[in-house]
Amino acid sequence: MNRFLAIVLLVTCSSVIGAIAQTPQATDLPGKPFFIKKTWIIGGEGNWDYLTMDPKTMQLFIPHGRIVQVVDVNTGQVVGQVTGLRDAHSVALDEEGQYGFVTDGGAASVIVFDRSSYQVIARIPTANNPRAAVFDASTGLVFAVCPDTTPEANPQRRGQSPSRRAAPEVQSTITVIDPQSHKRLADVLVPNQLGFAQADGRGTVYINDVKLNHVIYLHTQTVVSQIQNGLQRMETGAKANNADGKDNASDGNDGTDKHRSETRDYLVVDWTPQSQQSTDNIPNQLHSLSIGGGCVAPHGLAIDAADNRLFVACENMRMVVLNTEDGSQVTTLPIGAGNDALGFDADRGLIYASNGGGVGSLTIIRRDVVDTYHVIQELPTQARARTLAVNPDNGNVYLVTNVVGFDLNHDGGIGGLQTAAVPGSFRVLVVGN
Repeated sequence: MNRFLAIVLLVTCSSVIGAIAQTPQATDLPGKPFFIKKTWIIGGEGNWDYLTMDPKTMQLFIPHGRIVQVVDVNTGQVVGQVTGLRDAHSVALDEEGQYGFVTDGGAASVIVFDRSSYQVIARIPTANNPRAAVFDASTGLVFAVCPDTTPEANPQRRGQSPSRRAAPEVQSTITVIDPQSHKRLADVLVPNQLGFAQADGRGTVYINDVKLNHVIYLHTQTVVSQIQNGLQRMETGAKANNADGKDNASDGNDGTDKHRSETRDYLVVDWTPQSQQSTDNIPNQLHSLSIGGGCVAPHGLAIDAADNRLFVACENMRMVVLNTEDGSQVTTLPIGAGNDALGFDADRGLIYASNGGGVGSLTIIRRDVVDTYHVIQELPTQARARTLAVNPDNGNVYLVTNVVGFDLNHDGGIGGLQTAAVPGSFRVLVVGN
């Protein structure tokens, strides 16, 4: 008998019983309730993160440990892999169908791959710990969000009590990448710890501010203008240096680091409160929308670009709807525990929240008209199924998870048992109605 088998059967049966007991009553079920239509066992090892659906090729991109698995959603088969990563997190796709971009948190880089062969063609350095990535259609640039998750404390001064030491300043970085030249154009320094990001397709990128319960946003054309001006000054300073042998580069008081060296040929734009930038030259163009006190630690983020609405999932089992035009809070709705992603199906007016906590669930919300939303179903899924992707072509929703058991051969008896993923159990859950 497989060493995991007995305990997995027990855990699975218990989960099913718990799911039946905890299934909430839907407020307004559609004619055909959603259910798990299929399960595709695709294997692989390691943790996973944000899923990306390409409806043109009907391919699902799954960052999974050291690889990105590419699944044909028509057949449920893995048709390719992007390899050579340390810790894959997010996949962004260009509009031409040529390139894909993977954030590799372990290597502080974005991997560029060919979408026809899945071969890696470039590795672009980023700031530390890149997670979410978006492709901005209006500028043709990629924005990689690098949250500061392990800020170092300020050094303690001699004779200073530990309790009186200043708290470390938390800041994140948004690395801007040109996908055509495969170059890192700039690092935009912003305050606080950033999370997931979404682009509206019209030149605005929205990013969750995890600690302050805000959604920050920036206009990509403004960022491009600042980058172009800064790079021109870098070139002018470099030419002047070559002509007179002096360092004529700016001291960075306008919010940019224009010093070009052998190790840095990209711009640094500082939008943190500590910056001494001159607002006459490089204004801080970072804006924010308050989610409100009812939201704790925003994670999932989806956008209804046509109606200027943002959907924000919070750690305390709430989803907030924001009006991006005036920043007002439209409504809040209940969702399940352990959410990490939201999906919006514009054609069908449905919002999905993948909740990996507990036994796992998928909250399904219907938008009847703009600013009228109802939870229509809370579908039990599986534990740890916390991220998702929506297929706008057929309305299916894809979630991923694995099966966890106990290694019965572990030394130390029952007291030494530890949970472990069952090898080969990684799977895709296909939800539809």
